[in-house]
Amino acid sequence: MSQLESKCPLTATKLKLEFFYNDDSKDGMCSKCHPCKLGIYDAVKILDAIQAGKGLDIYPALLMRIAVDVKDGGMCKKGKDRADLLAAFLKDFSDDLQRHIKGVCTHQVCTRLISYEIDPAKCTMCDKCRVVCKDFAIEGQKAVSGKLGFTPYRIRQKRCTHCGECIKVCPEGAVIITEAALAGEEKPAALVKHTVGTCPLHY
Repeated sequence: MSQLESKCPLTATKLKLEFFYNDDSKDGMCSKCHPCKLGIYDAVKILDAIQAGKGLDIYPALLMRIAVDVKDGGMCKKGKDRADLLAAFLKDFSDDLQRHIKGVCTHQVCTRLISYEIDPAKCTMCDKCRVVCKDFAIEGQKAVSGKLGFTPYRIRQKRCTHCGECIKVCPEGAVIITEAALAGEEKPAALVKHTVGTCPLHY
């Protein structure tokens, strides 16, 4: 899988738009027309906000407006092609986009929308996950035969970077991926205008 591909369509779309925006080669954005330059920037920032768990119900409409504006106002085929890419995502994956806005990545790719947990019913306290964790996100004590009172293993969510190494080494499949608990987190109460693009958003 290339760096611009992902099983999560939202991630794949964002990566392709982001790459086009930042690409300095002849295949990248020429930055000569404002609808394309500002529109693609806004689209990336909106998708970023959604992946950060700050999705709002108005975002699909804003993304569609961007796709239309870039298609109509862009002066080259490259920009219009990216508008078509965004429009196709909105049409083909509208349900997936709505789930992301609600804080759920069913593809378990968007790291802010998932969490790694250790199932205590499966964990044998072998310590392999803690040893391999480069971010020191796993706490617990290796079980010793004949002794009791060991601290069960858990993952400190603020340290975890979702690298997946703990999943690879766990012999019992005790490390599981779950939907992140975003329901209690405060979402933006109103839209604001950011400094570069054309659409109001939080990020």
